[in-house]
Amino acid sequence: MSDYMLSIGEMAKLHGISRQTLIYYDNIGLFRPVRTTENGYRFYDKQQIPYLREIRFLKSLGINLKDIHLHFNERSPQNELCLLENQRQHILRQISRLNTMCQYLTQRVDIYKEAISAKCPSEPFLRAIEARQAVFGEYIRPINKKNLHTTLMNVWKRLFEKKMTPLCGFGSIIKKEAAESGDFLEGAGSCVFVPVWEEGGKDIIEIPAGEYLCMYKYGMPYDTEHIAKLMACLKEKSYYLCGDIIDVCLLDTTFYRRNTKVEVDLCVLQAPVKKN
Repeated sequence: MSDYMLSIGEMAKLHGISRQTLIYYDNIGLFRPVRTTENGYRFYDKQQIPYLREIRFLKSLGINLKDIHLHFNERSPQNELCLLENQRQHILRQISRLNTMCQYLTQRVDIYKEAISAKCPSEPFLRAIEARQAVFGEYIRPINKKNLHTTLMNVWKRLFEKKMTPLCGFGSIIKKEAAESGDFLEGAGSCVFVPVWEEGGKDIIEIPAGEYLCMYKYGMPYDTEHIAKLMACLKEKSYYLCGDIIDVCLLDTTFYRRNTKVEVDLCVLQAPVKKN
């Protein structure tokens, strides 16, 4: 065989790929040997090296073989620029999607870290909390566990329809006026938290930053004795309520089977307060 020819094994080794890869490239018409013997042995010209090198480079950028094949049929600097720019935009979209997924994971990790460390039931404690946003839906009546699930899914549906980004956190909102009147569930409902930069117009409820009187509890959002306890503590400590109470779910119904003794959610009540 000529010094200018390479066997399939030599060509594969030179480019750090397998013989099977070169056979596949041959079968799809992407990169074919200059000679194939009657016994099926494939041989390549050394002048083909730059072509295979470019194929491997483009593939390393994530460009699929179909697009590479089409590109080599009409290869030009302009076409290569278009191919690379399209792939760059595709990668940027992937980065954006991965960043969003990372936010989901971070939020969920923070929720479970708090759930694991929570001492429940707990005495109320103060915590500074940053500003948040949520999409809200009033409870379906009568308020029970099944209707609670339906209410929350209606909120999720609105998020999906508006292509808004949930932050993997949800809970309930108890209106300030209802908490102060003692009719705790009047106007109450479920909420799903969304990023503070999300724009949703009238669907968005602003939850301001501030100091919150918090309390861990096992119970459903409609179990009002926990709200009553928090309000009594608030009064005892000479605080006044300056906004809606947020009931953040830490562990929901999907964890019940892991703990047969508990068939209610682990949540943290958060009441925005100021000193009288």
